[in-house]
Amino acid sequence: GREFGGGLPRIMFGPTRWRGEATPGFVHADEFGRLDGKLGTFSANIYLSLPGDESGDRPSPLQIFPLSIHREEDWEAVAPALLEPLSAQDAVSQVAIRKALGDPVEIDARPGDLVIFCVQRPHCAVGFDDGVRVSLQCFVTHKGLEEKLLIDC
Repeated sequence: GREFGGGLPRIMFGPTRWRGEATPGFVHADEFGRLDGKLGTFSANIYLSLPGDESGDRPSPLQIFPLSIHREEDWEAVAPALLEPLSAQDAVSQVAIRKALGDPVEIDARPGDLVIFCVQRPHCAVGFDDGVRVSLQCFVTHKGLEEKLLIDC
């Protein structure tokens, strides 16, 4: 038999740097490029524990922004407002990104859930004040129907 890695462990302890109403998480995209219905790179996240699980009062662990860049014109429409802020790591840039992108989709994951999403979409792990978030993450690359999936742990 062949052993497989379970993914990159991610452990976040509260209080996290990015939390609160104005910047609830660090918005970023792992890859810039056009979305393609035939190929792409995806982040696969298994949530093992989340802050607030004990009380049932927990924040959504993930926000994904429904930005769809399929054509050069799509990118040109958003690039002026997003390119510079997405390459910075400060609160002012994060507020500008959220203003340009609009409301995110909140993913309601629970311990044991697997969430898979396209890494070309802006997203963030939502911060929190107290507790611990434990997850495993890997990337899955799909290069077309004739190619094998590449799983990168």
